[in-house]
Formats: sequence, C-alpha cells, structure tokens
Amino acid sequence: MKKTDRLSKIKRMRTWGNWSMGIGILLMYSGYAFFAGYLDFIPFLGTWLKGSYAFMTLLLIIGFLLTMGSTVLFMISGMVSMSAPQVECPSCKKVTKMLGKEDACMFCGQPLRLEDEQPQQNQT
Repeated sequence: MKKTDRLSKIKRMRTWGNWSMGIGILLMYSGYAFFAGYLDFIPFLGTWLKGSYAFMTLLLIIGFLLTMGSTVLFMISGMVSMSAPQVECPSCKKVTKMLGKEDACMFCGQPLRLEDEQPQQNQT
C-alpha cells in the first residue's frame, strides 16, 4: 500500500489544480442545470432557482475563476518542475524532483533533505 502521509510539493500543487478544475466545471454545469430546470426535482431549491439568471451567472463566474486558477497552478507547477533539482530516493531508488531543502519522494513518500555543501577552507 502506498504511503499518503507525505506528498511531494509538486504533487500537492497538481492535486490542488485537479480538484479546483473538477469543482469549477461541476459548479458551471450545476449552474446551467438549475437554470434549465433539470434539477427541479430537488425540493424547494430546484423550483426556486429555475430560470434564475443571477444564480446561473454567479455559479458560472465562480466556476470559471476556479478553472482559470487551476490553469495557473498547473502552469506554475510546470515551470517550477523544470528547474527543480533531481535526486535519487534512497528507499525506492527512483529519480524524483525536490522543491526547497525538504521535500518528499514523488513515488514512495519518503522524506528527503538536501544537504548544503560546505565550502572548503583554504589551508596555508
């Protein structure tokens, strides 16, 4: 079973992007479904919101903003992923990318740490 205690930072950003994309699209579809009367079987809400331009517009705008926000998150995670250093995970032996000095393996969740290189002192 895969450990889900720790997710890498890049994977966490992509997960937020996926969730906000799905929620945004679901909000936009539900706004149209309430407006068109497809959900009028829901007691009180369905009949009250049927034909409501304001509610449909509100849900469409919120869904659009969530979808655009997820697009920006995916763009940022892609740019960050391109410049992230690659290290080999000691437990699963796969190459993973790290953000910052502490991160987790993208595959097994093993906590990883980058060591700062000590500058060599001149001995004279």
